[in-house]
Amino acid sequence: MALTELSIRNFAIIKQLEIEIDEGLTVVTGETGAGKSIMLDALNLILGSRAESEMVRHGEDQCEITALFDIAGLKNVREWLSERDLLNAQEDQDNCLVRRVVRVSKPTKCYINDQPATLTSLRELGYMLVDLHGQHEHQSLMRLPEQRRIIDQFADHGEALKVMAKLASKIHRIERELQSVSQNQTDNADRMELLSFQLNELDEASIVDGEFEELEQEHSRLSNSQGLIDGIQATIDALFHNETSNVSAELGKAVKQISDLHEFDHNLGDANELLNSALAQVEETQSSLESALSKIDKDPERLQEVEQRRDTLINLARKHRCSESTLPERHQALQAEYERLESAHSQPEKLQKELSELKDNYAKVAFAISSKRQEVAEQLSTAISEQMQDLGMSGGALSIKVEPHISDDVIVSEHGIDHIEFMVSTNHGMPLKSLNKTASGGEMSRISLAIQVITSERSDTPTLVFDEVDVGVGGKVAQIVGTRLRKLGKNAQVICITHLPQVASQGEQHIFIDKVSNEDETYSTLVKLNDEMRTLEIARMLGGEIITDRTKAHAQEMLAASSQS
Repeated sequence: MALTELSIRNFAIIKQLEIEIDEGLTVVTGETGAGKSIMLDALNLILGSRAESEMVRHGEDQCEITALFDIAGLKNVREWLSERDLLNAQEDQDNCLVRRVVRVSKPTKCYINDQPATLTSLRELGYMLVDLHGQHEHQSLMRLPEQRRIIDQFADHGEALKVMAKLASKIHRIERELQSVSQNQTDNADRMELLSFQLNELDEASIVDGEFEELEQEHSRLSNSQGLIDGIQATIDALFHNETSNVSAELGKAVKQISDLHEFDHNLGDANELLNSALAQVEETQSSLESALSKIDKDPERLQEVEQRRDTLINLARKHRCSESTLPERHQALQAEYERLESAHSQPEKLQKELSELKDNYAKVAFAISSKRQEVAEQLSTAISEQMQDLGMSGGALSIKVEPHISDDVIVSEHGIDHIEFMVSTNHGMPLKSLNKTASGGEMSRISLAIQVITSERSDTPTLVFDEVDVGVGGKVAQIVGTRLRKLGKNAQVICITHLPQVASQGEQHIFIDKVSNEDETYSTLVKLNDEMRTLEIARMLGGEIITDRTKAHAQEMLAASSQS
């Protein structure tokens, strides 16, 4: 099951309604002008069709359509959602909530499981959940890719299709690489010559990580050695070696004096501890300063060496447009580029060999798939044409054309080598023409129904919606259309908008659309009919506004017959 709930607010002439959709066949009926197609239009909108500001109910700023889908058994849908981080939390992964908001003066908004989504994503998801058949933008049968999908689904060669698609992807990638390599051969040679010169220069420099930072420190120390010596020595003298007064001696006197006084006043305890600590730190300072002084080297020759090496690195960094500290990284990057270009010289031959092998494998898989498609196309053409006769298209026929592209050089596509197109003749003796150029809206719906009946057991689209499927038919054909829809509902959820009692009576759920008018406003409502209400609605469809006992009995008879089918 797919669609479970539909909520519509301020859409067209609907104020607000919520309705639950059951499994099997759901029929939608209503009087002329009540807006039977509103439910379909709302679904169409939430599946990605074009939004118009006129869709918003008069006097409101926005309309909102929300649909809840049960995706428990839809592996492809769950995978699609998971790949895009749109899957619900673990405890609610069987549900998918789709919402669309259309605003009068602002852009439309789309949401999947309460997360913002693009209109493209909404369409992609919609194609996997609902298939609309009728005169609507979302109708899929008119698209050649959908026609190919029907053939492949019925042929049941999904794994072979995946293999073919992967081979095609690899072939296209290698072809791009070959083209790039061929175009860049001359440029690569010039580039390699420049790289070789640059690498030799960097190799000779033998730069190591962190070298420039160490040079900077050493240069600073050597170039300021005399100032360092004078400053440190002056500090040592002032602290310790001044004959008349020095910090160390004066601090020692203060320590002794406060220590003696502490015996008489314990409040001097903190001061005594602080002075002792200060004396210890001053003595440590002497040791540290003398150690630093002993390490200062007045070496003009070493200073010159450091300055030369430092200038070398600065010039190299300027030449390579990088910082001195990143020269080793630049060296590695140039080496990697050189090795890649060097290997590219032998690449075309390797790539060409790999490409040839891939094309041979692709051709084997593609021709096997083409053969299976042609076999299935013949079977489907016969079966669908038979269904068309029962659905009021006497003399009509559908032929599925599968034409493989055969040449010395196979044209590679992820979808294979075939041009697939549904051709139709709607009347006996008429030539076959492309489906989207021949069939009317009603005929298209019935052809869609014929296809769905045949392929339903292998269909992976959980909800099918039919509009105007019964246009131009009546009597026996209408009865057949109804039974076909009910049969289709055994394998998928089917929603059908109809004006024929023969079709409506086959529904397992019946939704009635009514238009209510009062002095202030007009709005439509959707009502799920119970057995008694349903009998009255079928009777209305049979006999008009005046429901007689006879039409009521006839309605009961039709409903009873449908429940036994």
